[in-house]
Amino acid sequence: MKKKLILFDWGNIVESHTIGYSCKDAWINLFKSCGYESDNDLFDELSKYRTTAIRSITEFEEVYKTMKSDFKLKVDFIEFQKRYYNYFKDVHYFKDVRDFEISLKDRCYIGILSNLTIFDKDRIDEQLGLNNYDYAFLSFEIGLRKPDIEIYEEVQKNIPFDKKDILFIDDNPKNIENAKKFGWNTFCATGLELDKIKKVCNEFIDDDIR
Repeated sequence: MKKKLILFDWGNIVESHTIGYSCKDAWINLFKSCGYESDNDLFDELSKYRTTAIRSITEFEEVYKTMKSDFKLKVDFIEFQKRYYNYFKDVHYFKDVRDFEISLKDRCYIGILSNLTIFDKDRIDEQLGLNNYDYAFLSFEIGLRKPDIEIYEEVQKNIPFDKKDILFIDDNPKNIENAKKFGWNTFCATGLELDKIKKVCNEFIDDDIR
């Protein structure tokens, strides 16, 4: 009888941030196409806008007004949205990681807990098939984002599992740190470390994690 839940991050676990045409490449290409000329790290710059916690297109459009001014972008919101879909649709992802996650369904419950924008849902569904997962906690739908402790609290309220029966796998040490403080079992890895992910998942399901 299944009694445990493994929650997987998506970005840099299934979707690539470093190999092939990556998420970072897509962000850079998108912003350059819109007129951004700086070489600063976009991920660091974008974090302050909390785009992955924006729950509606209308709200995102309001935030975009500030982003457009700050980054000196030259396109309106509708054009930005079109370009977003165009530049992100071909981001590489690790099919072997996706297949492994889904293969666990016979042994435990599986779920997704990921920071992503409202524009990303079709892509994550295409890559993963969200109906393959028992739970999908997407930041823009919740209005909260990792590593804020509130997102772990919200997830916990919506699942019938004790904290000791949850394993969370994410590539970001900050996300892992807060989830661990919250009381979940955690493991920090990327999609390039599938062997390690397999080992930890199997040990967790077999009660070998203490």
